[in-house]
Amino acid sequence: MCLKKPPADMQRAGRTSRDEYPFASTYEGGTHLPAKQRTITWVQKAENDSQDATITNWRRAGHVMDHDPFYVII
Repeated sequence: MCLKKPPADMQRAGRTSRDEYPFASTYEGGTHLPAKQRTITWVQKAENDSQDATITNWRRAGHVMDHDPFYVII
C-alpha cells in the first residue's frame, strides 16, 4: 500500500511524486496487479517526469502500440 501523501522523511528529501512499477501507463501498472507483484515508491518530481518522457519516447521509437507485449530487462 502506498500512502496518498509522502511520509515526512520523503518530503524532506524532495521525494513527493509516486513512481510505480510496472509502469502506471501500462495495463499491468498502478493497482491492477496484487500488491505483492508491484512496487510504488516516492521519487523527486523531476525524476518521475523524466522517466515518463523516456518511456513515452521509447514506445514511439519502438512502435509499441496499445496492447503490444514487451519485456523490461534491467
